[in-house]
Amino acid sequence: MNSLELPKIKEYLEKLIGKENVSNTFYKVSEYCINHVAKNIFAMSKTEPFIVARPQKLDQLVKIVKYAFEMSIPLFIRGGGTGYSGGEVPTSSGIVIELTGLNRIINVDDKGRYVTCEAGRTVKELNEYLQKNHNLTWFHDPGSRDWATVGGSVSTLGVGAFSTKYGYAHNTVVAMKIVTADGEIVEIGNKIRNDYASYNFIDLFASSEGTLGIIAEVTLKVFPAPKTRRIILGVFKDFHDAVKSCYDIVDSGLYPESLMIEDTLRFLLEGIAPHINLDDPILAPYEFDKSQAALIVTFAGKEDIVNICQEKTKEMLKLNGAKIIENEMIINAYWKSKTELPSWSKAMENVKIHSFVPAIPLSRAAEFNEAYDRLVKDLNLNKAGARYYVILPWMECTVSPSILLNDNDINDIRAYEEFTKRFSEVVMRMGGTPASTTGVGMRLIDILEKLLPPSQMMLAKKIKLTLDPKRILSPNKKLKL
Repeated sequence: MNSLELPKIKEYLEKLIGKENVSNTFYKVSEYCINHVAKNIFAMSKTEPFIVARPQKLDQLVKIVKYAFEMSIPLFIRGGGTGYSGGEVPTSSGIVIELTGLNRIINVDDKGRYVTCEAGRTVKELNEYLQKNHNLTWFHDPGSRDWATVGGSVSTLGVGAFSTKYGYAHNTVVAMKIVTADGEIVEIGNKIRNDYASYNFIDLFASSEGTLGIIAEVTLKVFPAPKTRRIILGVFKDFHDAVKSCYDIVDSGLYPESLMIEDTLRFLLEGIAPHINLDDPILAPYEFDKSQAALIVTFAGKEDIVNICQEKTKEMLKLNGAKIIENEMIINAYWKSKTELPSWSKAMENVKIHSFVPAIPLSRAAEFNEAYDRLVKDLNLNKAGARYYVILPWMECTVSPSILLNDNDINDIRAYEEFTKRFSEVVMRMGGTPASTTGVGMRLIDILEKLLPPSQMMLAKKIKLTLDPKRILSPNKKLKL
């Protein structure tokens, strides 16, 4: 699209949704991204002129999409902008549709425990409303909760502290309202998640990152806010023992709401350091300098049941050589960091990066962690530790292997690119996927084109071209066409 057309487009959009909701300046980058990822690497800077439109109502969104379809104008769909993969970043002149204006809560079904809301409401705002007015919770709790929107979380298969029990963000979606590429509203799903009366459209659109249709509204399964929660922290000298403990817990019949492994570095840097000086004597008994991993387990529900689960879990961890952290100050510090603060909230000199967020079988986690250490050293990068979200009942784990780098240093950028490429190959060899959450965006397109079966890529492209024949929805994202 010729950028000279932008004044006309801007004038049309201002008449449609108001001047205050249209801008030709760069949208605000969330504080989460400023603190968390490298803007030069994730292409979060303006490269070509574009218009940002922030519709306030569904009918406004529909009119924008119909106009763009008629004029063949590229549309880039944006929620809170907290992704790691550049999925919301415009790759050409066009319209960025910023969905944070669509943030109404439409209905809460207290008896059935469902909430219907628009896609632009933030995760934090949704849960604050549910907890205050209905004593209910949507158990999706990412580090980006203050800025991440419901639609963005769903469309990138978001993961969080409670994904062990409740799955990824899209697993709790029972219905959606989608705006298609030609501006039609399509309602999919009902209040039964396992609905195959037609095709599984919920999972299809949830994994499409806005390339097949725009998620405008979702109905989510929600749950009572727990009255009691117990947090168990175990420290292991050997990473393998932490993995074995996960299997032991599940094999015993226990079903925790959170089950996470962190290498010791990640546990200390992100979980403890924001609240406790790492030289504090209260940390000394746990000998973190001689440990490889920490295991985080939580149970929630009725107090007597939760207490039994806590004690049984501690017994199993001790049998596998764990030192159980009993100090309440340490426990509270970690949980506050994990559930109240954004990831990497403590200021550090260099930029923090999640290169990508793969998933692997839990059985390969120790091997993965060794490969992570080896690759960081080989490429002369600095590691910031990894977290492994264990997802039940599949015994798989989504991993966030983090590194520190200076994104103004060309050598660091090249090393980072090589890190992502090599690690993706490692993940595939382990039977995993390089993209389990946060989306493919523009970061992994070339890598996945080479690693995934050609027949799979061909099918994905056929679906894209069928639902978006003009290729206007988030072009050059997820798929190379």
